[in-house]
Amino acid sequence: MVRSQVSIGTGRLRPERGLVERACELHAALGLPVRMKMIKVLGSQEAVPPSVSEVGRTLQISQPTATKHLAILHRAGFVRRQQVGSRVHYALDRETVAEYEEVMKLAFHHATTPCVNSFDCDTCPFAQTCI
Repeated sequence: MVRSQVSIGTGRLRPERGLVERACELHAALGLPVRMKMIKVLGSQEAVPPSVSEVGRTLQISQPTATKHLAILHRAGFVRRQQVGSRVHYALDRETVAEYEEVMKLAFHHATTPCVNSFDCDTCPFAQTCI
């Protein structure tokens, strides 16, 4: 059965990567306190996106550690990066933050709503946005 793309938030959620997979990917990216702190730092400095070094200094972590965690946030879409000379600057991607809120809301809604299709996901009209 071929399913059409599901429009959730920025439209990044696709049938082959359903709600559960995207919710887990986004949630895992935020799974450590240091990454949540990075989101706060980037959200607080949107006018002038900080470099990796600046993020590291602000959080009192090494540049390699900052780079590692920012890369994880980048892969999930939470941050955008821009090369400026030899420095890499990061900015919060507000669309992904909004998507995360929407995905989690849908995930909890579907998790707490009885299945109307007897768990037959192949024929369910809600399969693309269900858990």
